[in-house]
Amino acid sequence: MPMNQKPLLIHIDVDSPLKLIDFYRLTSINYDTNRLEDFYRTAFERANDFFASQSVFATFFVVGDELEKSVAIQKLVLKAFGDGHEIENHTYSHPFGLTRLTDQEIRQQIEKCGRIIREVTGTSPIGFRSPGYNLDTRIINVLQELGYHYDSSGFWSIMNPLLSITRKFLFKSGLPNADFGVVNSTLPVRVYRPHVNNWLRSDVTRDFLELPLPRTRFALPFYNNFNLWAPGLYSNLASNTIDRPYLVYLFHIIEFMDSTDPTVPKELIVHPNLKKTASHKIKRSREIIRALSKNYRVQKTRDYIRECQKSA
Repeated sequence: MPMNQKPLLIHIDVDSPLKLIDFYRLTSINYDTNRLEDFYRTAFERANDFFASQSVFATFFVVGDELEKSVAIQKLVLKAFGDGHEIENHTYSHPFGLTRLTDQEIRQQIEKCGRIIREVTGTSPIGFRSPGYNLDTRIINVLQELGYHYDSSGFWSIMNPLLSITRKFLFKSGLPNADFGVVNSTLPVRVYRPHVNNWLRSDVTRDFLELPLPRTRFALPFYNNFNLWAPGLYSNLASNTIDRPYLVYLFHIIEFMDSTDPTVPKELIVHPNLKKTASHKIKRSREIIRALSKNYRVQKTRDYIRECQKSA
């Protein structure tokens, strides 16, 4: 396959300020539904405008409890779906450390979010991403049992062990995701079919796909949050030289906002990219997508999944 025909899949995790407040353990912040709805309106408008300007149909991984509680949020997600974007499962309540839950709790997190997505869009989700990329064999097996076709939570870079070591020192209250670094460098860089007894091993007979998130040849992460944080010279070089059989390029919805937006609590300034203006981040993101498009072909994730399944 020519280099410019390699698939580029654009994903976006819809982690609201409520979920980031939980992640950074900022328990004193009062964040009501009206403010959450205003956040979604602004963030989705900017994200949709950005993707339209790049002729991109993205895959939105949404959280079920926020979708369930608000008709306004449902309308925004339905509009994105109507515009051609895909809506997939990011759990019901976005728990950090999904692998520490019981089998029943894991199933409930996936089933409840899937049901809500189906009720809003009329289409069942077939893809999943775990909060904090926290994954194990049980989750993979539950996903397949529930009729899902793929997961895209597999993620390893040199940052995993570093975050595992330093998370208690970087933030006064620590971070709730204690599972950074659990996945190791044996994680494949290609799409594969995870084994029923060990998700890090391949089983070519299985009808379920894992789409690992990419890392560079220097084992650094390659997704939008890191590339916006890193110096522009580095992210430009990485975007022009990364060479993978396929590429999932991951955004987070917060990257379309900044600390001046009234729907973003000032306490979230601890997030690495909220000090940078939304306009600056959108400009940088546009440059990255254009660089990637020189060597990859933007494709809908579901189309790519069907191609992989047919080629088995």
